[in-house]
Amino acid sequence: MIPCSIVRTRVIALILFVFICITSCKKDTESVGAAFVSKRNTFNSLFDTTILLNTYSVKMDSIISSKLTSYAFGAINDPYLGISKASIITQYGVPGNEFTWGGATKVDSSFLQFRFRNAIQKDGTYLPDYFGNKDAIHTVKVYLLTETISKDSSYYSTRKYTTDGIEMGSFTGKFNFTDSVTVNLGIEKLVIPPHIRIKMNNTFNTFLFNGEADGSFLTDAKFKEKYKGFVIVDETSIAPGEGSIVYVKLTSDVTALTAFYKDSLAADFPIVGGTRAVEASYNYYEHTNVPTNILQTGFNQQHRDTGFVQPLTGAKLRVELPNLATFFSNPKTVINGAEITFTPMSRSVNDFFTLPASMSLLGSDSLGKNVFLKDQFYESTAYYGGQLSNNQYKFNIVRHLQYLLDEKKKGRDYNYGMNLIIRADDPLTAQRTVLDTRKNSGTLKLKLTYTVIN
Repeated sequence: MIPCSIVRTRVIALILFVFICITSCKKDTESVGAAFVSKRNTFNSLFDTTILLNTYSVKMDSIISSKLTSYAFGAINDPYLGISKASIITQYGVPGNEFTWGGATKVDSSFLQFRFRNAIQKDGTYLPDYFGNKDAIHTVKVYLLTETISKDSSYYSTRKYTTDGIEMGSFTGKFNFTDSVTVNLGIEKLVIPPHIRIKMNNTFNTFLFNGEADGSFLTDAKFKEKYKGFVIVDETSIAPGEGSIVYVKLTSDVTALTAFYKDSLAADFPIVGGTRAVEASYNYYEHTNVPTNILQTGFNQQHRDTGFVQPLTGAKLRVELPNLATFFSNPKTVINGAEITFTPMSRSVNDFFTLPASMSLLGSDSLGKNVFLKDQFYESTAYYGGQLSNNQYKFNIVRHLQYLLDEKKKGRDYNYGMNLIIRADDPLTAQRTVLDTRKNSGTLKLKLTYTVIN
């Protein structure tokens, strides 16, 4: 039998422990999170539709385009955004140290080849290899790069290349996305998967052939001193609504300069760029004939009823919340949910001008530069959003707005707006969006729920 005094002692100790736990708890309204509040039925969640959304398009920031998973190439004339072009600047390497032509007297022919991206997504489907009209006629020119570039350096998409302007190769026609190419090497046949195939001219063939005689083939470093690289540009004259941008990879054994000699022999001068770079490579993007009234500069600009988001350093959408300070005036406000919706204009989409599978909503610093939202950094992609669904892009930004609210309580105003973009890589795309950003139309909206803790 347990003595009654021991039982009484244990009961008293338990009551004292519970009392200490209860009295030591202190309500801290600044650290209460939205996830916590939304699970409490004792709080009344309120719905707010008075926060203004001010949107307008600005020029997209330049990006580092020398370490991409794939590269854009081509030209397209967008009825809304003007002409966009993507050029490739790349080195190429020697087939091997002390390479020789084996007694050949000339290079018979040579071709610059670029394998299409041909990438499989997580769901088992293939990423598209082009944006625009896949049957568009392209006029492609190849020039020699006249400056030294390095695989250890980073190159921006707006960095203009240098060349002597002498044409070394060309192609005119449609790009072949489906059919393999058969190459005869004597009695053997080599089947090459679909790729861009540009024939180099005799001037270049002679230039390449002389590399053995002058010692340029002794090492890869010696080779790159003379053969600095190629500039490949699309010089097509395209009408509005025509053209295409295609995606190629520089990590394929198909991507190379292939030289044929002695009738049946071939040598590949490799091009291995991008994330596994052996050769330096980068994309150069340019946009011309852009309507003057669609892009603005700076902060707090005039709201526009149409928004433009274009990758390849085209345009991003500024999203500003000018009256957020009024909503934040009550320090006991805690945000339960915040979902912002963007809707493309239906008439801006057709078989050529398709929509990107996703977009990204980023924060902004005081200079308008992109920074990660806390929702994007801490939450899953499924929660954060941005995927195209039912012709809309939706984002959950509750953490971001709660952060702005908490900082406002401390006297710090970080409400610099947000930037809606199409990501620069992984996957690379040229697909753009034209958004219906009319106020009170229901196509652009911020659904906000919050709780005031008493």
